[in-house]
Amino acid sequence: MANKTISPAQQRVRAAFKVGQAFLAPLNGLIKKGFAETARRKRSLPAGLALGYTLQVAIKHEAKGPVVDPSLVRLSDGSLPGVYMPELRRYADRIELTHDSDNAALFGEDDRLTLCAYQVEKGYAFVNEQIWKRREGKVIVLIPEGFRDDGFHLYLLVSNRNGLKYSRSNYLGYSTK
Repeated sequence: MANKTISPAQQRVRAAFKVGQAFLAPLNGLIKKGFAETARRKRSLPAGLALGYTLQVAIKHEAKGPVVDPSLVRLSDGSLPGVYMPELRRYADRIELTHDSDNAALFGEDDRLTLCAYQVEKGYAFVNEQIWKRREGKVIVLIPEGFRDDGFHLYLLVSNRNGLKYSRSNYLGYSTK
């Protein structure tokens, strides 16, 4: 069997696929939970749905090759409402998000919040270890000792108390020390 010549379009698609997979790989655990409901409904795999969305929406083709725009990536998808008026503060040892919890009774007071701090270049992510609920009005993720000087892309995920339904993830921005 002879080697086939790969067209420039195929090379571009393969490069985008590779970049998208590399970006999402450290977040696979969150993606499995966040896209589980949608995956059941569409009879697909959570990682496949997240990668498909990333390839369609979040990949930007630049002169040096494809690049993922972190602000357009989704870590979860669903019908739950997100939080209102989130406000971030970064301290030396933690990142704290506060939000308006006045209307928590309307949306599910016991919905769980997950704050994800993702360091793309080094390929690691931290999430809050404690369970934070919508009615509490805040969520805190602790930053371990050796990683406090790093910058993080921040994502917020909201799930119901069972962890079966999620909201669309919110990109909250890039946090530096």
